[in-house]
Amino acid sequence: MSNVLNWLLEDENPAIKYRTLTEIIDKDPEDYQCCYHKIWEHKQIKKLLKQQDEDGLWHTNSKYIGHILNLNNLTAFAEYGLKKDERLDRYVEYALKHLHEWQTNNLDVSQCYTPIVLRDLIMFGYHNRGDVLYLIYEFMKSQIHDGGFMCKRMLDKKPTRKSCYKAAVSGLLLYAECKRHNIPLINADNLVNYFLKRDVFYSTDKTHIFIDMHGVPKGVGPMKIGIPLLLSALSILGAGNAPELLNPWHMMNERKGENGRYRAEGAAAQPGIFGKDGQENKWSTFYALLAEKYRG
Repeated sequence: MSNVLNWLLEDENPAIKYRTLTEIIDKDPEDYQCCYHKIWEHKQIKKLLKQQDEDGLWHTNSKYIGHILNLNNLTAFAEYGLKKDERLDRYVEYALKHLHEWQTNNLDVSQCYTPIVLRDLIMFGYHNRGDVLYLIYEFMKSQIHDGGFMCKRMLDKKPTRKSCYKAAVSGLLLYAECKRHNIPLINADNLVNYFLKRDVFYSTDKTHIFIDMHGVPKGVGPMKIGIPLLLSALSILGAGNAPELLNPWHMMNERKGENGRYRAEGAAAQPGIFGKDGQENKWSTFYALLAEKYRG
C-alpha cells in the first residue's frame, strides 16, 4: 500500500498528488496549497487553456458538439482537483446557462449531462450557491419508479418506461459527490438498489451487460475510468460490502498488477488527459483506493 501511495504522490502529476493527499490520506488542503497551485501549470491544463477562444470557451463547427466539448473540459478541470476560482467562473456560468436551458426544453441529453455537470460544480466548491442547489434537487426529484433516471421527453411518450442506464450512472456519481459534501440526498437507497438488483452492470433479467469490451460502464462520461469510479461511488453511498458487488470488485482487481497499480481500461476518449488503455494509470489507481477507503 505504501509503495502505491508513494507512486501517486510523485511530483509528476500534481493533480493526483493533491487529490491523494486530501482525499485518500485526509490531509488539510490548506497545508498543500503549493501543490495545488502547480495543477494550473500542469501541461494538460495549460493545453486546454491554450485552446480557448477569446470568450474563454471552446467552439467547434457543430453547436451541439461545442456544448459537449465545453462540458467535457469542465469535467477534466474538476477531476484535476481545481477549486472555486475566478478563472473557472466563466465555465460555471456557461454550464449553468445550459443546465437551465436543458431543464426548460427537456432535451434528451439533459439526464446524462446534468448530473455530471452538477457533480463538477460540487467538486469545484460552487455547491453552496442557491441556483446550483436548486438544480441538484430538481434532478433528484426526477428519479423514477425503478430508482434510476430517464429524460422527461421520453417519459412523456411512455410513462412506464424503465430508466436509462447511462443516466443512472451519471446520477450515481452525482449522489456520491453530494454525500461526500454533506448535501442531503433524496431516495439514495432507491438509486443504489437500481444497481444492486442488476449486479451493477447487468439488465434486471441478467441477459444483457452494460459494459464495453474495456470494462467501462457505458455512460461514465469523458473520463471513462470505469469500474473503480462506479465502485467508489457505491462505496461512498454505503454499499461497498454488499454481496452484489463481489463480482465487480473481482473485475476491478483483475486490472491490478502485482505492484498494486491499476491499468486504465477505456480511457481512450481523452487519452492525453487520463492516460492510455492497458497501461498503469494513476487515475484508475486513485479511484480504486478511494473505493477501498469508503468500502472499509
